[in-house]
Order: sequence, then structure tokens, then C-alpha cells
Amino acid sequence: MPSKAKNAIVFIHGLARKPSPEKLAELWLEGLGRDNPMPTVFAPPNAGVQLDLEGTEAFFNYYADVFYGEDYETDFRAYREREGLEIATEEALDDMAPNAEPTTPREIAFVASFEAKLAAQAVLTPAPGPAPASAGPGDAQFEIAAWLPSPLKRGIIKKAAMEAFYFLFDKEYTRPDGVSFRVRKELRDRLLAELHKASAAADRVIVVSHSMGTIVAYDVLRNCPECPPVDTLITLGSPLGLEEVQDELKATGAKKVDFPAERLAHWVNVYDPLDPICGADPKLGRDYAPVGSKQVEDIRESNWGKWRHTITHYFAGTLFRARLLQALKA
Repeated sequence: MPSKAKNAIVFIHGLARKPSPEKLAELWLEGLGRDNPMPTVFAPPNAGVQLDLEGTEAFFNYYADVFYGEDYETDFRAYREREGLEIATEEALDDMAPNAEPTTPREIAFVASFEAKLAAQAVLTPAPGPAPASAGPGDAQFEIAAWLPSPLKRGIIKKAAMEAFYFLFDKEYTRPDGVSFRVRKELRDRLLAELHKASAAADRVIVVSHSMGTIVAYDVLRNCPECPPVDTLITLGSPLGLEEVQDELKATGAKKVDFPAERLAHWVNVYDPLDPICGADPKLGRDYAPVGSKQVEDIRESNWGKWRHTITHYFAGTLFRARLLQALKA
């Protein structure tokens, strides 16, 4: 029997329509492995992380098909910093099929408050005064996502709120082809399956999650007893700071969310304050109560561009890469 790898990484994507599973894996590994793509933002040297050279197995938890089937995103410019980002972003955020809407007071309040907090970050007017220190090339005159056309901005916010709603309230979602899922159960089951495969393949498991995928990761680690041990959780551009999300993730009988210490050793949260998905409350260490000596490590690392939520921009960060390598070499 072949020996197990030292490490396995389970990657979890975020909101909206995505490329096919195979293409998404290729794009993510390319973004992680390339040498410094933006030396004006990250001081060189900033070498890419080549997982094969690190002896690390890679697993990809994919769930975009739950909402979008095989209607895959086919414009990859947003992943590679090419012109036309606004077009690529708009195509990736086509409306979800009509489905269950919030009906109870709690559900209605969740969606309304979630949208309001994200909208407060995605302002329309130019930022007054000097550019923030974290602004990247070409962004000096704008606040978070100010460049986005208003309809597109509203679409992004609505999509984020609805995907979170379907997951956190375990709603049934029916795709246009008639296939239905209980969203929270389906996404939990998929991640648990990948985590068990990773545990069988390697001595240590690391989870790298982005955007809405961070909600799924935390929920499984904290609320699913069958979840195997994970050494390090890395959250990128996470909306876990929103109180509305935390209220639906608390363990039974718990007064507030806390570090999932029973199944997790280390949690690193990397955020860009100009990322509109996490910007409303990007620091998680002050919200997720420490358990013993275990607590969230918040790392601020500004990336670049007009859409600061892009995963490959997070993957290019010097601090993120250093923390990932630290986890791999521990």
C-alpha cells in the first residue's frame, strides 16, 4: 500500500456560477503557483506555491452546480487580470432560477440585513480625501467596488444574500432542469466526503476556503460530529463576520459562535478591507470566542484591482502564501 502524503489541501470555492470543476481547479492552482503577478502590490520576492513540489495532495470541494447545473462560467479574464473584468463578473452573476423566497420574519430579516450591510460597503460615490493606503493601481479615487454599475452591484449583493439564505436555512433549491437539493445538507455532505478522502490520503488536512465557502467550512467543522480532524483552516474574503450569519451557525445551546476546537487546530483569516463581501466586518478573532489557547489569527493583506474579492488575487498575497507554507511545513 502506498504511503500517505504529509499534507492534503481541500479547496472550497465561493459564490456565483463557476467554471467546470476541472477548469476551476486548473485556474486556482495556476493562481497559487505563479510567481508574483503584481510586484507593484507585493514586494518581490513572492514566489508561487507549487503544491506538487510540496508533496501535497489537492482536493476541490465543488458545489456551484447545486445552483447552476452545468451552465459553467466560460470567461476566465477575472482570474487572470485581463481587460473586461466587469463583463466577466456580470456573466458570472446571472440571476439564479426563481425559487423559495424568505417568508418567516427571521428569514426576511436575515436577507434584508445581510444585503444592507454589503450594500453599505459597495458605495457608489468617489471616496473623499486621499486614497486609502490599501488601494491598488488604478483604484486610488474609489471606495469599495465603486466602479461597479448599480444594477450589477445589486445583483452581486442579492446573489450573496440568497446563496447564504438557502444554505443557512437549509432551503430546497430546484434548478431549471428540475433537479432539487436541500442546500445545507447537500453542501455539508459534499464537503464531508472531500474531507474524508483527504484524511485517507494524507496525515494532515488543510482547508483553504473563499467567500461563501468559508460559511460551509465553519459549519461542517463546528456542527458536524462526523467531520474528521483538520489541522489548519484558512478563510479568504469571508462573510463570517456578519452577525446575521453567526446567528445561524451557533451550535445548539451555544450563546455565540466559537472556535471549532474539537476538530480544528489552527484558523487563519486573511482579509482585504476593500473586499465588499467581507468588508462590513472582516476580523473574525473578536467574534469567534477562543477555546483554550485556540483562537482566530486575523491577517490584513490588501490585494489589487477593481474587484477585491477575486480569489487569484488573494492567492498572490505574500502573507497568505507565507502562512500557507508554514502550515504545510509544520
